[in-house]
Amino acid sequence: MAEELRLLSVHAHADDESITMGGLLATCHDRGIRTANICCTDGKLATIVADDMPEETTRPRLAEIRQAELRAACAILGVDEVHFLGYGDSGMWGEPTNQLADAFWKVDVDEAVGRLVAHIRRFRPHVVVTYDGVGGYGHPDHIQTHRITLLAVEAAHMRSMYADGGEPWRVQKLYYTSIPLSFLKRAAALAKEAGRPAPFGVENPEDLPFVTPDEWITSTVDIRDAVHRKREALVAHHSQIGPDWPLLAIPEAVTIEHFGTEAFQLVISRVPVTLPETDLFAGVTAKEAVAV
Repeated sequence: MAEELRLLSVHAHADDESITMGGLLATCHDRGIRTANICCTDGKLATIVADDMPEETTRPRLAEIRQAELRAACAILGVDEVHFLGYGDSGMWGEPTNQLADAFWKVDVDEAVGRLVAHIRRFRPHVVVTYDGVGGYGHPDHIQTHRITLLAVEAAHMRSMYADGGEPWRVQKLYYTSIPLSFLKRAAALAKEAGRPAPFGVENPEDLPFVTPDEWITSTVDIRDAVHRKREALVAHHSQIGPDWPLLAIPEAVTIEHFGTEAFQLVISRVPVTLPETDLFAGVTAKEAVAV
């Protein structure tokens, strides 16, 4: 592993990896970059959208179903490792389920950070990708994922912290997933031109909760060669993503032409960078591992 580049993605639920960075994961596979995906929760409280999955028979098995869907999607994207932290889904913000005993939102943060530190020290990623401080759109599990990832990235290289979690490893770059406002405006304009409903049911993209101002974007990745696999990975999340989901409802050729990039915010870099960038591994040194 000493010579290869490695990327770790940390997400709250199965499907988040494909939605936010499926193209990046597939592109890393094409480049020979080893990838691992951490899923923090079991996703058992999610809305079931598949017509062939009745609520009464599917709900008791949803955690198991979503785990299988994630493994299938990651296989399509070429992800080398899939791991689960094992916490319970918290449900949407403000729901009584936020207070369940096994809810990720209520977990002991120190304990959760320790679990992730162990994964970082074992896998030794050069680049880590997760959500911003609001978790993209305010879901409590996304916010908690942001918290523990940021803390784990900072703790993983400190020998005095989580001493039983393996040999220290210093992550070189940390990114947040992002959907630029210009991306969503383009999607809304194309939908209107084609006489289709507005993406995500919102006429004004600025009203969507997961918008990132374009000036915050530091990094864009060309995923045109990976669009087909990203779409296939989205389809693999059958319980969660239907054929009317915005990226699947438009022809693949339109996706490649108008939405052939994924965007990110660089928030920590321990190597010199020149922004904007088109490669999340720009400046990364494969052998570097600094312990403090």
